[in-house]
Amino acid sequence: MTGALTPRRQDDSAFRAEGLTVRYGGRPVLEEVGLSLQPGRTLALLGPNGSGKSTLLRVLALLERPDAGRLTLLGQQVSAHSASRLALRRRMATVFQAPLLTDATVAENVALGLRFRGVAGSGTNARVTRWLERFGIGHLARQQARTLSGGEAQRASLARAFVVEPELLFLDEPFASLDLYGREVLALELEAILRESRIATVLVTHERAEAMMLGDEVAVLLGGGLAQQGPTRAVLSRPVTEPVARFLGVENLLPSRIDHRRGDHGTVQLAGQRFEVAVTAVAGDDAVLCLRAEDVHLAPPGVPPESDSVRLPVRVTRMVPYGVPWRIHLDAGIPLVALAAQRTVERLQLQPGIELVASFDPRRVHAVTAPRTG
Repeated sequence: MTGALTPRRQDDSAFRAEGLTVRYGGRPVLEEVGLSLQPGRTLALLGPNGSGKSTLLRVLALLERPDAGRLTLLGQQVSAHSASRLALRRRMATVFQAPLLTDATVAENVALGLRFRGVAGSGTNARVTRWLERFGIGHLARQQARTLSGGEAQRASLARAFVVEPELLFLDEPFASLDLYGREVLALELEAILRESRIATVLVTHERAEAMMLGDEVAVLLGGGLAQQGPTRAVLSRPVTEPVARFLGVENLLPSRIDHRRGDHGTVQLAGQRFEVAVTAVAGDDAVLCLRAEDVHLAPPGVPPESDSVRLPVRVTRMVPYGVPWRIHLDAGIPLVALAAQRTVERLQLQPGIELVASFDPRRVHAVTAPRTG
């Protein structure tokens, strides 16, 4: 990484990364990654295991040096100079998947970051108490940290990060060690705190629900590269490639072709029907239609269609319990998947072999260019 620590320039981003590359034993883990974040926003780094998320976070948090690339943090270009890096790290805080607590009381652990930054005085105890209470563990202040449950320990770790009032916060899968209920409760509390504090935050997760709840923006990493970045709702509703759509849980990836294009919409064909959808592909391209299973609705034959919906006669081939909804596999001449609540399963008396009509709103579909083969 080149360049010296310079005064704040017109670049007022919380961070800006350009061409970050990391190799382990000659194998690329991150390749030419470039992304940025504005102050007061939360960026969720989303990707499967091994995609480079945690490596990118460690580089951004100055815990690891890249093999190539440029990084600007809090308006200052990062250099190789240790003192400069340390000065920047004191303006940031990091929370890891496993709480790193010392053999001391909870309050002493939360105060640790303040001590490292040379913060002392009568206000210190008040700051520690405030964040212990904010994370619901004020009653544990004098308890030994090593005796805490997993959820209590992670709350202490988060309180230790927030008590230093960082300008940039890094969270590396902070809920991964908690059970489902604990994850949901702590994520909801953290959402409120992030919205209130407006600290620029980078969250590493492989859970789409966590990204939706906490992220103002999402960056999808696949195979060490940045596949897509943008506002959370836009990325999750409009993946730009088939691999991104597949990772983001789009169950129906249907081969088609763009016949005509006008603006950002094009005409496609599916199972003998023509309709218009949002497209990123160009006319004449082979395409993949992205349709989420929750947007596929099932009804008995003969039920009047909703206006403008696309209707396909289908046969149920398989039913799989999938958490709360059922995953209903269908044959429409092409494989199709729908999600159905238990009451829908009972109302329609769903079972393999039954014939139904599947419908969807074409406005819920978008088309991406099909991957090149050969």
